[in-house]
This record gives sequence, C-alpha cells and structure tokens, in this order.
Amino acid sequence: MNPAIRATRKHPACFVLLIDQSYSMSGAMSGGRGASKADAVADSTNQLLGRLVQRCFVDEEARHFFDIALIGYSDGVGPLLQGPLTGQFLVSPAQMAEAVSRVHTDASGTSWPVWIEPRADGETRMCAAFDLARDLVGSWVARHQDSPAPVVINISDGEATDGGIDDLAQRAAALRQLRTDGGELQLFNIAIASQSETPQYYPDSPNGLPDKYTKALFDISSVLTPRLVEYANHFATAAGRPPLRAGARAFVFNADLAAMVEALSIGSNDPNFGNPR
Repeated sequence: MNPAIRATRKHPACFVLLIDQSYSMSGAMSGGRGASKADAVADSTNQLLGRLVQRCFVDEEARHFFDIALIGYSDGVGPLLQGPLTGQFLVSPAQMAEAVSRVHTDASGTSWPVWIEPRADGETRMCAAFDLARDLVGSWVARHQDSPAPVVINISDGEATDGGIDDLAQRAAALRQLRTDGGELQLFNIAIASQSETPQYYPDSPNGLPDKYTKALFDISSVLTPRLVEYANHFATAAGRPPLRAGARAFVFNADLAAMVEALSIGSNDPNFGNPR
C-alpha cells in the first residue's frame, strides 16, 4: 500500500455516492427547519458535487482527476444523473460540468449547481445498492491499480428491506476488500434520524446509537485512516467538537445539513485524493 498516492489525470480517484430514496426519506429532517430528509440529502450532495467539480478546473479546463458515480436506491437501484448523462455511472468532472440541470439559490442568497432532485418513495434496496457498487468499483479497480483507494459513501435513514443486518454486513465486507496500490476502499455511512437524537461524528463505538439498524451502519463503516483522522479533526476543532479517538469510524449520525456537507467533504477529500495535479 502507498498512502501517498494522489489523484492525477493519469490515475484518477473514484468516488461513489449511494443515496437512499425510499419513502421514509419524505419525513422531516431532525433540525432541518421543515426540510425533508430527501431535500437535505439532495442539497448536501449537490453542494459536494459542485466542490468536487470546481476542484478539477485548472486554467478554466476541467481535468479528469475523479471518476464520480451517483446511485439511488428505493424499489429499484440505478444511476441518478439525468440529461446527457442519463443511464451513465462513472463520469468525469468535464461531463458533470456540462450536465448541470439548474442553479439553486437558498434564502441566504447562496447558490449551487443542481444535478439531482429530492425523491422519496418505495422500499430500501440497500443490499442491492451495495452489490451494484461492488461490481462498479471492482471493474474500476481492475483498471486503476495505480490510483488512490476508492471511496463509497452511503446515505440512509433506516434498514435495508432486501436483506437483514448480516446480509448487509456481507455486502459491505465485499466492498471493503476492494483495493488499489493506494489502499483499501473506504466505506462511509451517513445515518439520518427523524427524531431529535444526539449527533455523533466519527465515533469509535456504537454506544448511544438508537437502534440495531443504525448500529449496523456503524459496524460496516471503515476505520478512518490516520490521514482522514487528521482531516476530520480539522473540522472538529473548527466546530468546537472534541478530537476523534483511536478507532474512529467513517460514520456520522444525525448531522445537520452543514455537517452532512462536511462529512461528504471528508469522505471525498482524503489527502490521498488531495491537491490533484
């Protein structure tokens, strides 16, 4: 393993987002000031994508530092990008830049590009989403052994409806076995709560999590690498949170919108990815 590997045009990084779009995502986001969980996830994802794409522009040219995939799951599982990218999975920053559907401006006047819209209906085929990610990233890894370790971030508010906890754990284990010369795949989980539960950021233990399904998402999450711990601690200090402890997992529970964007940024800004060239 070579943790110093960085994303380059010759050796791009791989970033895959799995988004729960089941009916339960229509519920109100805890602390979301009336916004649904689906709204909050769409906003945070679009903001993160905007940052990723912007990082790849050098001298007004979109350079191929990343391969990006967005996968939604409810009754079915498939790619989320629309317009010219409909039906496509891994796409380049240049393709993303050409496929913005609109620009959103919030009440404060802050604007960001939009690629995906909120959706909330159907069941939660999370196991199938992990299977698809395993096939997609497995194929990518076979072609990019000299690239940084791939990252998969799963965002969900509940349990899988197409398998039990053990089934999900098996899928996650298969995902985490994928690796490049840059290291083992990093699996992040962002668990969303409807109730006013105490937020947890990169805990080292499932203690205090409200139910067995949330604890299962903690259990399947990767242990943060030392470099990611350093990066996460930077955000923790800025937010007045205590530093992470040994064994911190790539797991966030009940974060507000700003913290969700932070979590997505940490997942996609591993210093192994950082400063692409």
